[in-house]
Amino acid sequence: MDKVIGYIRTSTTKQNISIKKQRQDIKDYCRKEHLELIEIISEEGISGNKVNRDGFGRMMEMVEAGNVDGVITMWVSRAGRRAHETIRFITESLEKGVALISLKEGIDTRTPGGRMQAKMMAVWAEEELIQIQERIRDAIRYKKSNGLVYNGSPAYGTYVKNGLIYADDFEMKIVRNIKNQRTRGWTWYKIMKRLNELEIPTKMRKGRGWTINQIKQVYSFHYEGSTPVLIK
Repeated sequence: MDKVIGYIRTSTTKQNISIKKQRQDIKDYCRKEHLELIEIISEEGISGNKVNRDGFGRMMEMVEAGNVDGVITMWVSRAGRRAHETIRFITESLEKGVALISLKEGIDTRTPGGRMQAKMMAVWAEEELIQIQERIRDAIRYKKSNGLVYNGSPAYGTYVKNGLIYADDFEMKIVRNIKNQRTRGWTWYKIMKRLNELEIPTKMRKGRGWTINQIKQVYSFHYEGSTPVLIK
């Protein structure tokens, strides 16, 4: 293992001391192990309710592309904001042969024991995700099947009128383009970059543009699980 990146995530901007300490710990470890530290990717002040996580997306792009040999982090279990992100991080890394080293959890997937720990962590996270998803499905299945509003705001590709969900013609064109691009093998990052280059507005029509998580949520809503009933 030669080239590695560090990854740090903190939930509030008040954790500056923690950030500095984590950076130094990662640098010290790489120096001790004679590893080439290309970059330390840091997501500072990213709370559990935020979806703008470009740092995580960039790290995953590097893992998927095989641009690094390893990722050094403090907690593998906290890399993802949600369970599905942690699962993706672990499984993609293992499949690509990218080593995961967790300084606080003592995980090093260059060893059989470390790989087993990481796999078990992914299993636990996946089981937690399944249970959460099932509870959500039970709560919204009836409303969704009848084309009724079932959350606080309409999903991209839809709008609400008199309590019913209608298809938004312009946004649905973007939704179909996202599906076509994924079918052609585009990565989430490439799709995000293209949407932002074309200045396609998000649902809120404000902010910094599209993020990888927003695009995934759009794709999941329209093409995974139960198909929503949209009134034309």
